[in-house]
Amino acid sequence: MQWPPSVRVAIGSSRTAFALIALLAIGTCAVIATLPFEPAALALASFAVVVWAIDRIYVIALRQGPRAVRHFELRGDLTVVVVTGDGCACAGRVHRDSYVGARLTTLVWRPFGRRRARTILLLPDMLPANDFRRLRVLMRYGRSEVAQGSPASHA
Repeated sequence: MQWPPSVRVAIGSSRTAFALIALLAIGTCAVIATLPFEPAALALASFAVVVWAIDRIYVIALRQGPRAVRHFELRGDLTVVVVTGDGCACAGRVHRDSYVGARLTTLVWRPFGRRRARTILLLPDMLPANDFRRLRVLMRYGRSEVAQGSPASHA
């Protein structure tokens, strides 16, 4: 069987992710403010939410820092090679839990030799439209012979 060509994606920053994370943090802080606890506990909880939001904006929306995924290559057999901000490359296999949609795509993958899965959030403004389309098609119709077996004959 011949695999489709691999897709190499360089992920950029996202205004949409920035806005969604900020709105989520603001909404969470508003809910925390209505709770019947001591003001010090509410301030500490709100501070924790703000710190979390700053970290997520830095890593996910702006793609900065050593933990941020800068680019990756997805192959036809659903293996992925991810390069992070510190230059480390890690290979793994894409899970079925990945979601492919027109406005949101999540790539769930597990590095070889590791127990925990990782995710990559992809929004349309993070990469060029043609790359986003090719990636979604490969994720939706790609096969892993290890997990799914060989394809049925179409004859």
